[in-house]
Amino acid sequence: MVEKITALLVSDGGEPFEKLELALDCQGIKTCRARDSAELLAQLEQPNPPQMVFTATTLPDGTWVDVLRLAARHLVPVIVVSRLVDFELYADSLERGALDFIVPPFVGADLAHIVRCAAWNWGHRRVLQPAAVGANRSLQIVD
Repeated sequence: MVEKITALLVSDGGEPFEKLELALDCQGIKTCRARDSAELLAQLEQPNPPQMVFTATTLPDGTWVDVLRLAARHLVPVIVVSRLVDFELYADSLERGALDFIVPPFVGADLAHIVRCAAWNWGHRRVLQPAAVGANRSLQIVD
């Protein structure tokens, strides 16, 4: 069975995530939302969890580091989303295991590349550790 890719957007709202959601929708990516770590965990523990997480740098109950830790337990890649370019934060997020770090504007071709990399990463992790996540699923990437 081929399913549509789902991206979880973790933030307490705001313009960058509204624009990101629109940009993902234009790419055929289904989105769902979480405002904090509890909602993130609930989404990740569903039978059909999202294949990638886009997170704000700060949340009401933590930071992107907390999101990275929770997502890593579920083998879901994380993309950190910042309002502004911050080279120190960029380097730190990649060093700690984030798949990528992005800032607006969310350009179609660049975002499509990030989504493809995240979807591949998600599938690859499941092939390497199938016992940890259950059966593999096929993904359809829509450009």
